[in-house]
Order: sequence, then C-alpha cells, then structure tokens
Amino acid sequence: MTQEDLSESKLALIIIDMQYNITAQGHGVLKYAKELGVREGYDYYHDRIQNRIIPNIRKLLKYLRGTGTPIIFTKIRSHPFSDGDTKTDLEDPDAEGVILEEIMPMNDELVITKDDPDMFKGTELDSLLRKNGINTLIMAGVLTNECVEASVLQAVENDYRVILLEDSTAAFSESIHEKALELIRDNKVIITSTENILDLL
Repeated sequence: MTQEDLSESKLALIIIDMQYNITAQGHGVLKYAKELGVREGYDYYHDRIQNRIIPNIRKLLKYLRGTGTPIIFTKIRSHPFSDGDTKTDLEDPDAEGVILEEIMPMNDELVITKDDPDMFKGTELDSLLRKNGINTLIMAGVLTNECVEASVLQAVENDYRVILLEDSTAAFSESIHEKALELIRDNKVIITSTENILDLL
C-alpha cells in the first residue's frame, strides 16, 4: 500500500462499537468481567482500550475531520452483558449503548445502529457508501474477533478494499486478537498500524 494508492481511493473511516457497555470501566462487559473475577481478560482489555485504542482513534479523528473524509460510527443495539436494570435504549443519552465521550461523533458524522455483528446486515450502510462513491474502508473498534471480524469480512465480500488498523482494535486477550487478525489477513485485508496509515494519508 502506497500514498499514491490511497490518494486514488475514496475513503471512509468506520469506527465499530466504541460504546460504554463494551469498552468502559464500570459498564457492561468490563463491569461483569470484574464482578466474575476475570481479572486477566479484564485488565488486558481495559488497558488496551484506554492506552491504545482511544488515543489512536482520537489521532485518526483529529486528522481526518480536517480532510472531508466521511467518518462513520456503528453501535450495536443490544449486548449479552446487559441486564434488566441496564438502560439499553440507544437514543437515551444516559444509555449504556452511547459512544464514548472521548471520541463522540460530531453532528455531521453518521451513526449506524445495528442488531448484528456484521455492520451491513439490516442497515443502509452499503447503499450509503456506494451512493458516495466510497471504495476503501479504514476500520477500527471492537471486538476484533466479533463485530470487527464480521464487518471486515462482509466488506471484502461487498468488494470494498479494507484497511484494518490492528492497534486500533481489541479483543479480550492478545491471543484471541491475533487469531482474528490471521483469519482477516487471509481474506485479502490490509492490516497496518494507525501511525502508518496517518503517514500515508
């Protein structure tokens, strides 16, 4: 992948499921992992989200918001770690499904609400991308082996070129993350770092 390749592409940044109930301490996944005593997975995932994923996504947003590149967020409507006492209405500003404040979408940025790990299933995302001539997707978010993997593979199936930022994604362990990347790499996805893609843009 070269700077020329990117300059000839119509890009969009897609940030997958960076919402409170999947990524934030004291909420959803991390809350239940802590209560169940799953310290190893909890600590690894929390540290990666806080120290790598959020800072890297913030760098991407800072740069791309000045270029006119479309920025699209996805959020999943429900999650198995929600319970009857947890707000799950994503339109409620206090709900668990709200995107993290540190990377909150701006008013002109699209937010796709989905019910499936695959961001295309049951949404208008594919038609919106095609309408705007988008042919290359830069992708980040969580979880590498769940919604990221499902969405990346379907994007390839839909004939998009996909650039996955491996240091802007996370799973519950490094081994799970790496295994998912192996599968994704085998499907003609470009896997690179946030710094590398920023250098090329």
